[in-house]
Amino acid sequence: MSNPAAALGQEIGKLFEASILDRLEPVVQSYGHKIGPQRMKNGTDNVYQIDAVISNAQDQPVMILDPKYIRYKKHNRDKASWLCVAHYNLRKTYPTIRKSTAVLAGNWSNNSLDLIKSFGVEVITTGFQGMVDTLRKYHIKFDWEEKDRSTPLRSLAAFNILSGSDRSNLAYDLTESVMPTLTQSVVEVLSTDRASLRSRVSSVEVLVKTDRHEMLLLPFSTVADTVSGLVKFMDERSDVSDLLEG
Repeated sequence: MSNPAAALGQEIGKLFEASILDRLEPVVQSYGHKIGPQRMKNGTDNVYQIDAVISNAQDQPVMILDPKYIRYKKHNRDKASWLCVAHYNLRKTYPTIRKSTAVLAGNWSNNSLDLIKSFGVEVITTGFQGMVDTLRKYHIKFDWEEKDRSTPLRSLAAFNILSGSDRSNLAYDLTESVMPTLTQSVVEVLSTDRASLRSRVSSVEVLVKTDRHEMLLLPFSTVADTVSGLVKFMDERSDVSDLLEG
């Protein structure tokens, strides 16, 4: 085994993800919806693999969820950035999505959590120490120094000898702390009739692109402000550099 620490982390991550889907499925089905992983394409044909998508009877996504586990904070930025980009782009493409949620286990920094939240993603967390305590009940030591090679090897061996029922129980225990909040979040979305909701425009963002790959994001507070602000772009000029600078 070249990297037992990574192998064990992958197994724990898969258990965490699978348990969330298994435990949410009866709740989702009770509202006439379905849940499962999906490959989703945004408006520019970028494809994102989403771990859990809740869809209605018309196969329209109404909520996207991503359970993620990381051990080391050095991976925070990459994972957090992916969540921000994927969820933000998909919500722009699928207006039926009413909520996006990240269920995060392990060592996530406050800066990464704040970054994810700033993109409108709901964050539900369970800390690394809680995972350590849970795994200890199954005789698996999960806290070791980064350069330690012997402990992860023994821990992986202890995991591999777990019976199927023990693994199911372990998965259940790993997700126990997040399920009340997560279930409530899902129920809030599914129990509210979309037709009864009133949606009002709270802000408008216009992205202007030029043939030189320049970009300018124009934020507006109202639709009226948007129309007024775009008037200066209505003149079909050969050069809009001065408008971009302004």
